[in-house]
Amino acid sequence: MATARKRGKGYQITTSGGYDVNGTQIRRYMTWVPDPGMTPRQTEKELARQCVLFEEHINFGMSVDGNIRFYDFAEKWMADYSGKQLKIRTAHGYRKHLERIYRAIGHIKLKDLRTGHLNSLYANLEEAGIRADIRYTVKTDLLSAIQSMGLTRTALARQAGIALGTVRSILAGKKVNQYTASAVSTAIDKKLTDIFTQDQPSRTLSPSTIRTYHRIISSCLGKAVKWGYISHNPAVNAQLPRMDQREAPHLDEDDARRLLALLHNEPIKYRVMITFDLLSGLRRGELLGLRWRDIDFASETITVCQTSSYIKGKGIYTDTPKNKTSSRPLKLSRSVFVLLREYREWQDLQREACGDQWRDRDGRVFTADDGAPVHPDSLTKWFSAFVNRNGLPPVHLHSLRHTYASLMIADGIPLVVVSRRLGHAQVSTTSNIYAHVIASADEKAAQVSEKFADVVTPQKPPQRKKSTA
Repeated sequence: MATARKRGKGYQITTSGGYDVNGTQIRRYMTWVPDPGMTPRQTEKELARQCVLFEEHINFGMSVDGNIRFYDFAEKWMADYSGKQLKIRTAHGYRKHLERIYRAIGHIKLKDLRTGHLNSLYANLEEAGIRADIRYTVKTDLLSAIQSMGLTRTALARQAGIALGTVRSILAGKKVNQYTASAVSTAIDKKLTDIFTQDQPSRTLSPSTIRTYHRIISSCLGKAVKWGYISHNPAVNAQLPRMDQREAPHLDEDDARRLLALLHNEPIKYRVMITFDLLSGLRRGELLGLRWRDIDFASETITVCQTSSYIKGKGIYTDTPKNKTSSRPLKLSRSVFVLLREYREWQDLQREACGDQWRDRDGRVFTADDGAPVHPDSLTKWFSAFVNRNGLPPVHLHSLRHTYASLMIADGIPLVVVSRRLGHAQVSTTSNIYAHVIASADEKAAQVSEKFADVVTPQKPPQRKKSTA
């Protein structure tokens, strides 16, 4: 059984680690320091818990030590737990966020990590210029500068370690990321600010993005507590940026009708994809993962069974839906299936024209012209360009899903039905996202009672004055 004795500000916990070849007992040690705010009773209870945890970990062959750096523990957490539990795209996102987290707190030992460290990190993330997607545009005559140095475009590309096409883009005034801008500036021995100007330098990370960083850190440290590395999670009381209630960007009914009418002037593959998305409310990955076998023309229903996504280094891949409730059957309007029949005829002609070069392998509904899976970002970019050139309100592809949900709520569809059709795990998720639409619908519903106003508060006839005669 593990024992503990007071040593300085903390306690040394000792337990048996078995016996060596000579029969001598092996002792294992760890030091636990209670939080300064803990009462004697809390300290006593937590010390007992730490003794039990330490003994269990030693018995299972694990030596738990709060001296491990956050970086090392987070890597273990990703490899042994989160990397296996998360969706591929989500795990990839965690990896990208952890890069920045490591630079801030990766060197700190778990036992030394405090809420204040996290507060400083989140405050830093709120500062201007912290965004990784900030772009730079050349502001000087770069061509003359490199020519005066005796360099060619090819030589500059080689010296900066970038592609020749990237050099041409820079000279043409195209925007590049910070890495590229820094590489070019270093190659010609100039300061970045002397050669490039920063695009929208005041842009900051949104409170939602900062909370994503916090969610990753808190989840990681929560597992560290469960595994016995630390006694409490310092992320629990961290100071987070306030979330302003934002209206999910969507189209009203008139703009939605105008969008659908404008799509008749576009190529059929885009017309059908965008129309189908608006009339089904599918997520982008669900839309692109749809197969013909998932469509039942007789009952006019579709079934969401898989998604199609893309991440750098892996390419386009197929995955299961976001959660259990995302795998769902959906009954859609008859006009959707009329449109799908027209589209299928076009796709059949495409397949015949491509012959052996047709690249579809699992019977996708929406494909590129040669049958290959549609790159998710290509659809997003096409829609943004379509919106801009037609003067539609500033919405993005995911706004079609918001539009679908908002129109249902405005029409009085029960929230539980809306939530199920969207594939949300909980109705509360739906109510949080569409709080503004619900409030508007609620206000409209309140006016129903006014139908009875003439009965509830009838106009009283004027009273006659009593005669004084």
